[in-house]
Amino acid sequence: MAEAQQAVSSLQTLASETSHEIQLRYEISASTFKILREIKSKPDARDILRNACSATEFKSFPMKKEETAFFRAINDNTGIPYQVKEFISQPWHKVYLLVQIDLLKTGWPNKLSGPSRKELTKELARMYKLLDRVLRCLVDILGERGDGKGVYVALEVLRCVKAGVWEGSDSQLLQIEGIGQAKKDKLVKANIKNIKQLSAVEFYNIERILSRNPPFGQTILHKVAGFPRLTLDFEIIGPYTPDSTANSKSSAPHEDNRSATDTEKPSKPLWIARAVLGFSNEKLPHWKGRTPWLTLLVQGIDGRLVWFWRGSANRLVDKKEIIIGLGAKQNEKLQVSFACEEIVGTLIEKDIRVSV
Repeated sequence: MAEAQQAVSSLQTLASETSHEIQLRYEISASTFKILREIKSKPDARDILRNACSATEFKSFPMKKEETAFFRAINDNTGIPYQVKEFISQPWHKVYLLVQIDLLKTGWPNKLSGPSRKELTKELARMYKLLDRVLRCLVDILGERGDGKGVYVALEVLRCVKAGVWEGSDSQLLQIEGIGQAKKDKLVKANIKNIKQLSAVEFYNIERILSRNPPFGQTILHKVAGFPRLTLDFEIIGPYTPDSTANSKSSAPHEDNRSATDTEKPSKPLWIARAVLGFSNEKLPHWKGRTPWLTLLVQGIDGRLVWFWRGSANRLVDKKEIIIGLGAKQNEKLQVSFACEEIVGTLIEKDIRVSV
């Protein structure tokens, strides 16, 4: 029953955090925390971004008179995914629109003077620093609420903001140092639309496609060798049967493990599952000088949070096995998602049927 013991202890690992603890961790104002807690259940990306950009702290970025035409042009003419329907004048409009056009990577409208553009670039850096804290706080709020769908979407928005490009777009190639818009367009024209595809191309073909001389191709391949290529195996072992002889004081893992059953009596049968996390890179993945952090999320068919894990890629050397307990119904389909926290193009998703 060692596996069952580990599953139960994992469920008891992290008690539900109080709202006050979450607010203190991210150093945000009480008014912002109140705004974030008003996010609706099962929000989409538009809801997440709008709610985050409504943080009180963003009022320090007022809409300037000379910026009005610029932001209207972003809203009306650039193809951003989430437009503002009302009159554009509020600080949250400024953050909401500027972040979207930056992630789109198609360039800013030519509606600003040089000095104004330079000042706005500085403001954007400060906006991103604040948005990081707000989005992470929102993830914890939704997690505390047991909203698995909300956590999934908030993590996706956070991943895009940290990577600087939208998930699922061919602009993910711009995450590579030395690849700009022109080189990205040439790669896409050659049907190379993401970093995984690029890593499989021979160095001389990279040089041919991009009209560059050696050792450019080798340099690019050396850079993308550190791009995390995650692997995930996930299976349901069977239903959990409590063992009266089990040692209830079994040590718990140190990672961040969360389950909807952490703080309340499970309303659904408990199943034992096995997750094996790893990467197919030859060496420990390093991206832009950092070892990435990863998240594993399990959602129920109704979007509830079933399980959550967060940890460093350092823990995945030689693969990492986690035995966990899941509160789920017989034959329920669970959605399992595994991704780097700050790098787009790393997401793995699996649908798992709960059955013996």
